[in-house]
Amino acid sequence: MPDTLKDLIAQTTFSFVGTVSGLNAATMSDIAVDDHTAIVHVDRVLHAPEAFTHLEDHNLTIQLSHSAEPLSVGQSFAFFGNGRSFGESLEIVEIGRLPVADVEPHASMAVAAGAPAGAFNALLDEIADDKIRDHAKAADAVVIGRVVAVEKAGPITFSEHDPDWWRATINVFHVEKGDVSGGRVRVLFANSRDIRWQKAPKPKPSQGGLWILHRTGRGLRRLAPFQILDPKDFQPTQKLDMLRSTES
Repeated sequence: MPDTLKDLIAQTTFSFVGTVSGLNAATMSDIAVDDHTAIVHVDRVLHAPEAFTHLEDHNLTIQLSHSAEPLSVGQSFAFFGNGRSFGESLEIVEIGRLPVADVEPHASMAVAAGAPAGAFNALLDEIADDKIRDHAKAADAVVIGRVVAVEKAGPITFSEHDPDWWRATINVFHVEKGDVSGGRVRVLFANSRDIRWQKAPKPKPSQGGLWILHRTGRGLRRLAPFQILDPKDFQPTQKLDMLRSTES
């Protein structure tokens, strides 16, 4: 099981303070029940997708981790898991749990701030920054610049998940990393709204910010030397301070 609160948050989409109300039982008839299945009453949601932020005072089913200590009816913990079945109730798979006291300071601050299910907002921001930092470290170049032109770079093939390649020309003001001399650099991007590409950056003229660039493969290098396909490849300029503050 993950060792720290931050590890648990990073690996799960749902956490709550809950009290065990039943063992070897489930809240939905179509769930397979064994000695690692429990019904837990949700006392307080800590973090969750928007659709599940108001589950307080409801019961749900947990498939308990085989590496965790067995539970007894009446015990309360902070549970961390990921959803598996949705219906008249919810089934989650447990990733880990912590004593309630370990999360109480975070939960109390969220209540004081009027942020339901926002106990871990600050830690979620840290986790997101960690991912951007790791992504930038693996990139070929990191620059700050503004888009001065966009143009179609390749024909639409009408194949499944066709990326619809376009090219952006970025006027680079600052090179933080990589073999880029400044001036203008061409960047390939997927303009398709297909589910495979819908979250990929889609530069617009005059758009400025921090660009995390990756060298294109040989088959696409004739279109542009770099590409941006990951949602993390475009960031506000202010994120440069975050990257620099953690370089040690």
